[in-house]
Amino acid sequence: MKIKRFSISMITLLVALIGFTTIISPMFLKDRIAGAKAEEVKVKETYLMAKGLVESEEEIEIGSQVVGIISEVTVNEGDTVKKGQPLVILDNSKIITRIKLSEAKLKEAKAHQREVEVGYRNEDIKMAQSRMNRAKIIYEKAQNECERQKRLYRKEAATLVDFERAEEKMKVAAAELDETNANLEKFLKGVRKEEIERAESVVEKTTSELNYYRAVLKDYTILSPIDGLVTDRYRDAGETVTAGTPLMNLINPHKMRIRAELEESDVGKVAEGQPVEVSVDAYQDRVYQ
Repeated sequence: MKIKRFSISMITLLVALIGFTTIISPMFLKDRIAGAKAEEVKVKETYLMAKGLVESEEEIEIGSQVVGIISEVTVNEGDTVKKGQPLVILDNSKIITRIKLSEAKLKEAKAHQREVEVGYRNEDIKMAQSRMNRAKIIYEKAQNECERQKRLYRKEAATLVDFERAEEKMKVAAAELDETNANLEKFLKGVRKEEIERAESVVEKTTSELNYYRAVLKDYTILSPIDGLVTDRYRDAGETVTAGTPLMNLINPHKMRIRAELEESDVGKVAEGQPVEVSVDAYQDRVYQ
């Protein structure tokens, strides 16, 4: 009898508990849902959501300044670089050849300038005198031969061809004599101001040409303008590039910003100085303040 009474009592208690739970649970669940909705509304009222892009404030496109063939690309995408570090090297063999030719021309021009500024030496004057004397002797011989052939031709003892040939030789000798005489007079008078200025002009022109080629040579080695990160690389060794051809992109990873757009209706809710929380796809478990 006691066992039956205990069993009946337990059953009665369970039924009472089930009934109580049936009545109370919907009320409790309803309160939980209402609380969650209120919290959601509170969050919506507190936070504004905006999607955007993370980008660098300092982004540079590296391009070629000259036409050439790429000899070497020293970096890859994702590499960090230092300011002044070589990034791309172009074949510079042709420009180096031009530099060597310009250096030789400048050396010759400077030597001529020194000679002009110092003036003519006694040896130069004596040599000019000797050339003029020799030209004079040759002219006199040619003149005598021409006169002889002229007399023979008049006597019909020589042909017209022989006379004309002798006359032509005399004219050539006369021109040579005039040239050597003018050269001697120039030496005797000394260097003219115009010659000195002309020599100086040649030196200046050749120097400018050499400096230009040396400046262009620097463009065949492309250096990094900043401390940064290589985000894109477009060209490889062996490719031909022209002036303005993009080669790679660099960014400064220490100067980052976020560009995001809000809904037009939310613009008025934003003020300078408000805190912002940022999460990115690459690190979804992190929140940046």
